[in-house]
Amino acid sequence: MAPREFSGQIQNHVFYLDHRQYGSGYPGISQRGVANLGFPFVFWPIAWGGAVGIGAGAYLHTSEYGRPDNTSRPGGLLTTATFVSSSNANTTLRLLADNVTTISLISDIQASCSSNLNNESSSFTSTPYHDSLSSLPQPEQTIQYYRASTVALTLDGYNNTSVFEPEGTPDVPLPSNIDTTLLSCLNTTIGEAVPLVDGAGLSAPNMNILALLYIAWSLSSLF
Repeated sequence: MAPREFSGQIQNHVFYLDHRQYGSGYPGISQRGVANLGFPFVFWPIAWGGAVGIGAGAYLHTSEYGRPDNTSRPGGLLTTATFVSSSNANTTLRLLADNVTTISLISDIQASCSSNLNNESSSFTSTPYHDSLSSLPQPEQTIQYYRASTVALTLDGYNNTSVFEPEGTPDVPLPSNIDTTLLSCLNTTIGEAVPLVDGAGLSAPNMNILALLYIAWSLSSLF
């Protein structure tokens, strides 16, 4: 992998409404895709994996950052967690991020959104992400990217076909029959609690994240 700039910069806002395009959230950059970009928050962009894409959707499937199970990425391999609405069967949300970030955000989401979660159906442990075509989540299910496309929140059943169309194609609207209260809670919690790295080191509500980084890298070979 070619060298990249680790700027270590912190922005006041790491999430924005309607950032559903892969590559969104990079400071000063508006194009989609992550090819040859730096690491403004140290963590690497999500690797959707799969076969190398063709056409307008080729930017989603790149080997530039290795496979999703690449344990050399900061925070460890990509993992997921599942959050199911307690009041709406149409709402299953999935978090995708490096393992350290996933573990950190699970506890924050449980603390902030527990009243809206189906505890029996939700998964509060991180699970390795496998990049087969049948695995969940998929890039077209993404409803929000965070921290320069290093974290994604997806919705089962959502099919944003615009990610496979020429850049500038409008996003497919979200379904109207979902639990918007749970969605809002997860979106806000992730945006406010996602681990960040500045020039002085790691900054996050859970300062034990440094220990998690060490543990995740040490145990990543066990997945």
